[in-house]
Amino acid sequence: MSLSEELLALFGKNVIRDAQGIDARMHFFGSVPADESLSQQLIETPVLRPKIVALVSINGGVGRSTLATALSSGLQRHGESVVALDLDPQNALHHHFGVSSTLPGIGRTSLEHGAWGPLQQVGFAGCQVITFGDIDIQQQENLERWLKHEPSWLARRLSSLGLSERDTVIIDTPAGNNVYFHQALSVADVVLVIVQADAACLGTLDHLDTLLAPYLEGERPPVVHVVVNQVDERNAFSLDMVEAFKQHLGKAPLEVHRDVAINEALAFAADPLDNVVKRLASDDINELCLLLKAPKKNA
Repeated sequence: MSLSEELLALFGKNVIRDAQGIDARMHFFGSVPADESLSQQLIETPVLRPKIVALVSINGGVGRSTLATALSSGLQRHGESVVALDLDPQNALHHHFGVSSTLPGIGRTSLEHGAWGPLQQVGFAGCQVITFGDIDIQQQENLERWLKHEPSWLARRLSSLGLSERDTVIIDTPAGNNVYFHQALSVADVVLVIVQADAACLGTLDHLDTLLAPYLEGERPPVVHVVVNQVDERNAFSLDMVEAFKQHLGKAPLEVHRDVAINEALAFAADPLDNVVKRLASDDINELCLLLKAPKKNA
């Protein structure tokens, strides 16, 4: 029995800056009661015109935020109009994009019934970034308690931004099964399940299937792709795990290869796609961007 078959057997399976962005494009090719005044500004049943892409994972540390940053920059370089939205209380995207941490983010602004539009900051290649912002534990608990009773919260908030079909929203979510995860799935046109080539991530796929099932059975089911991040071509185990994902999914997963230059961009708050020579990872991200540029399905 091969290594990938043995791994599958373990899980019960029989044998997946410049502000205008011109140079960059050329280079890459309390409680939270409903506020009446805000409610009047937001339509009751929002029609989401932009394409919504949610990056999710059960395991932490899989490079989800780094990939969200790279895809936002890459799509903007491809001529798309991108809004990167941090839906994770860890507030990581402001580090990745190097934007100001002094502005309030969506967490505190939502608690204060404020609008999200003024929160937008210019990110890499000219994309827009909306951070989660800093909130304390009590504020986070209040927000999450409210969101559990308001499943259309994110839909209404995105609708208030006045985005069009020319826009793409990239949503970074916290790892695991949580209220932010479900808010993102409720609006997503595309779901990217981010994993790494290891047994821990392989073991989460059945659980993810269960969590995704209600959304796939809805009126606007999202397209779901599994992305194996940081694949190491020099590591036989990494390649065996990719094969194990393929056998589990019944098709080849999408891959993004390991690239030290991209992984280290966070340390310098640099665009992960700046000065990246023609390598596997940049090719992978480019292919993902082309996939995400495809017209979304009709509702």
